[in-house]
Amino acid sequence: MVPHPKLQGNDPLPQSHALPDGRGRASPPLAGPFAELLRHDVAGWAVHGFVVVKTRTVRLVLRGTLGTIPVHVKVFRPDRFADRARDLLRMDRGRVEHDNLLRARQLGLPTVEALGHGFVTVDGKHRSCVLTRTVAGEPFAFATAGPVDLAAAGALLRTVHERGMAPNDLHPGNLLVGPDGSLHLLDLTSVHHRGAPALRERARALAFFCHELDGGALDPIARPLLAAYLANGAPLGPTYRTELAAATRRWRAGALPAFGRRSERDCRHTLTTARRRATPQWFWHLTHEDAGASLDREAFETLAQNLPTPDKTGRRGSVWLLPELAAKERQAAAARRLWRASYWLQFARVDCPRPVAMRLHAGRGLVFVERLRRPSLAAELAAGSLSPEELAMAASALGTSVGRLHAHGLGNRDLKFENLVRTDRGSVAMVDLDGVRRRPTLDCRGRGADLGRLLAAFQAAGEPGGTATVARFVRAYLRAHRSLLLASPWRRLRRTANQRAGEWAEAHRTT
Repeated sequence: MVPHPKLQGNDPLPQSHALPDGRGRASPPLAGPFAELLRHDVAGWAVHGFVVVKTRTVRLVLRGTLGTIPVHVKVFRPDRFADRARDLLRMDRGRVEHDNLLRARQLGLPTVEALGHGFVTVDGKHRSCVLTRTVAGEPFAFATAGPVDLAAAGALLRTVHERGMAPNDLHPGNLLVGPDGSLHLLDLTSVHHRGAPALRERARALAFFCHELDGGALDPIARPLLAAYLANGAPLGPTYRTELAAATRRWRAGALPAFGRRSERDCRHTLTTARRRATPQWFWHLTHEDAGASLDREAFETLAQNLPTPDKTGRRGSVWLLPELAAKERQAAAARRLWRASYWLQFARVDCPRPVAMRLHAGRGLVFVERLRRPSLAAELAAGSLSPEELAMAASALGTSVGRLHAHGLGNRDLKFENLVRTDRGSVAMVDLDGVRRRPTLDCRGRGADLGRLLAAFQAAGEPGGTATVARFVRAYLRAHRSLLLASPWRRLRRTANQRAGEWAEAHRTT
């Protein structure tokens, strides 16, 4: 067996004990139990009472008890080249986080207690780890946080910044809320100590922490948080709102393509199979509710090889409408774009069928998505089955969907009523994503054409509801832009939409 790496340098915690063979250090009560645990491969820790609570591409988290103390062990997995290079050039990440937790506590910041660090064995390979005391609580969540919790989070963020710490990964999931409302910082692997940050850096940190909200730190939900942040120190100056809005837009512009790249790499949203010659490669979309339902690989492979006669065949490929799934066959590159587009729409919170799996083999791709078993909006309008209330709700929902789509820099060149489906939740889902493309957030090209296709479809359907339906759509469209801190050049878009609607109607005039 390859010997464990030796820890170098002075230990920042004088009271800790070195473990045998230089495998790590731990506080005195845990030095013996921790050293015994490190002698075993992580795969065998279950017999010691440890259970896996989180699995990620770059880390593995386990929970158990050492002696009488409940602990968490975070094992860093340098699966990516960047992680291996970072560990080679710097000290191991377990010790880095251990030291950062100690420094934070010395600054008076509430963090989980660091108890040790060292090296563990995972499948015969040595991995860095950090040992912390378990703290009861749940991750901070805007959906359930009350005004008191929001204010406490805002005050803590300001204190963190004023004391010179800049955690690069401080998001709600890394802030633990105890049963008594106390807050504890988690995951301090990436921290910079450089004094109180400037306004631009503060805005970037607040935008990242509040990224779940459409308006970032300026969102109405975050008002108690922002008020507490501003009250807990010197004023930030008259331009802070402008900086917060700009930081939120910058974060969103960079986060959308980054989230799209998750569609083809192992992460908490995706599971992939190894790429082997002459063997199909599978990509599985994971959800919190039914992560295991997508993992019956043999059943999906059998289904892919025994698909029935296609329900639709065109120049781009074939479509199958199965009882619970819809499948599309495309060239491999087009299948990748289609698969990635569903991730983009999930990030933008635009309703679409849930992606399930993608199969790539021999230059062809097969994409499986959830089938929405409802008629299209075109079929409902043709049948006259929509009541005035349902029509008004559909117009508002469609305006919100298209507004959010455009506000995130996305367009859909195949927007038409045949590709729109009303959901049970009252929203309107886009069911054909072959035409989804991404542009810079502030680039308005193509938006007028999208709106023109919808306007032409509305006119071809006999203008149900008249101008009131269009007004509802427009109000919802503009409201979606405002909620995302963007302005829409509506007059110019309206001119382009009217022009494209006329061109579309002329091209599709029946003889």
